[in-house]
Amino acid sequence: MMQALSDQPLFAALQYARNQDEQAGRAIIERFQTRQPAFAQTLFSVFPSTMVDLDQAMAHLFMDLCFDVIAVYEHAFGKVPDQRIVGNRWFEERAEHLDQEMKLAAKTPADAIDQDRQTDLVNFLHAAIDQQPCRSTDAVRLAKTMIFTTVQLIDVLYDAANSKPDQAIH
Repeated sequence: MMQALSDQPLFAALQYARNQDEQAGRAIIERFQTRQPAFAQTLFSVFPSTMVDLDQAMAHLFMDLCFDVIAVYEHAFGKVPDQRIVGNRWFEERAEHLDQEMKLAAKTPADAIDQDRQTDLVNFLHAAIDQQPCRSTDAVRLAKTMIFTTVQLIDVLYDAANSKPDQAIH
């Protein structure tokens, strides 16, 4: 499991993400789209499209926060792993697992979800969502669920790549 980011390492990674100029930010996104095309499509098209009808500003904030997550992981753990190394099975397995957790969470207390991955980062992102003016509690809840899911999936992606350290694609 990836090392949890907290305190100074988390602050430094968030500062790195927030200090990227447009050109550097675009390079980070393009690298992510090239190395993880299916995942990028999910984060930047599928997830926001489910939210845009509830609150367009929240959908835009979600995409901004996804960038922050990608940049935080690049800063803390290196460039995003290439799908040619990790394949897509990690994504399918974790998405199925998270789907089961979300269904269980709908029937049980909120702390039943496996939140042991990057709790401080998730809490920071949830606070950013809370600060966004929004009249739709459904949009807020959906944004928090999707950003939680995003962090969990990216964490598993880096775990999957680290379990195959002898393969490198640059």
